[in-house]
Amino acid sequence: MKIGLVTGEYPPLQGGVGAFTQELAKALAEQGHDIHIMTRRGIQPPGLSDAKRKPGEPFHLPFAQLYPFINRWRWPSMARIADWALRHEFDVVNIQYQPAAYNMRSPAINFLPWRLKGITTTVVTFHDLRVPYLFPKAGRLRQTAVNFMARQASGVIVTNPADYITLQRWGDGEIGGDLSGRLVQIPIGSNINAREVTAAEVTAVRRQLGLNNTDCLLGYFGFLHESKGADLLLQALAELPKHVHVVFIGGRTGSSDEANNQAFFEQLDAFISEHSLTNRIHWTGFVSDYEASAYLTAVDLMVLPYRDGASLRRGTLMAALAHGRALLTTHPAAPTPELVHGQNGWFVPPDDPASLAEAIQHLLADTNLRHRLGLNATAVADLFTWDKIAAQTGAFFEGLRRLKD
Repeated sequence: MKIGLVTGEYPPLQGGVGAFTQELAKALAEQGHDIHIMTRRGIQPPGLSDAKRKPGEPFHLPFAQLYPFINRWRWPSMARIADWALRHEFDVVNIQYQPAAYNMRSPAINFLPWRLKGITTTVVTFHDLRVPYLFPKAGRLRQTAVNFMARQASGVIVTNPADYITLQRWGDGEIGGDLSGRLVQIPIGSNINAREVTAAEVTAVRRQLGLNNTDCLLGYFGFLHESKGADLLLQALAELPKHVHVVFIGGRTGSSDEANNQAFFEQLDAFISEHSLTNRIHWTGFVSDYEASAYLTAVDLMVLPYRDGASLRRGTLMAALAHGRALLTTHPAAPTPELVHGQNGWFVPPDDPASLAEAIQHLLADTNLRHRLGLNATAVADLFTWDKIAAQTGAFFEGLRRLKD
């Protein structure tokens, strides 16, 4: 198939949606599909010169054509995407939707499936179901924009059970359209590539962080956002013995929703100073996948206390599983059979730093339990490899095309 992917962010911009789009594009291309990616202006892939590219010409990636043509995600851009789809005669256009990735001040992107009717099959991948900001006092229009997008699309992909249940409910009521046969759940994979990390590398990482043999290292992976609960981890750390440290792996704010994420980081920084935690907190900054794997492997315990519960839509959680790390997180908001407490993860209630601190102490004291959790995490991660995700995605696209024909 000839597939167009539309995304509000793309590497080297830092963000989960961009990383997802890149990995999905690679995997779809490996399975024989012809991939084209439309994204925001100013993106320049490493090693490729913008000066040598003719106006209107895409970057030629090893696995796709990349079109960094969109200045702002407003109404004129939707016409440009429609022209792009017509010119290339795509079999499917797949919109990667997360409001923060589009810095939304307009509902234009929500109308793209409607704009592409009669041109091509459209699929929306909802990375979450948060409503966009749009403009002051937008009120119910914010939810209406998301509902309209789902109703107008030929097909809808969600990444986790909670969003699947919500979309089914919307289909029965708020959306007002039958989603039978048009809605599927396909999980995401790890947003970094796991690799084999040597014992010497682990030793070097811990030495670089200034740890000794009796210190315990907790890991947190991903951008700092209130929903991810980094503040809860710091509150728990303040109650733990001084030999327990935390390493924050990756960039702090990312390329989307930077203002809110920066404000949240400033709150964390104030807490760290107030509770004299500076010497127990370590920041890697944005690092390559290769380096991130070393840090992830070097921790004794990954702690991801999401306020909205552990979810298969979280690339950071998938990365922890893919690296076979013992994982402490929060109870999923909806039944998630793949994640089992005491088997491949350890779950605590959300927004409960006391329970989080108690669980950290329990897990750090039991090396065998952490080892078992890590082994089982690796096993469940095998369900979410990119080749399997791409195969499910391609099959869904093909099924929608057959329905259209």
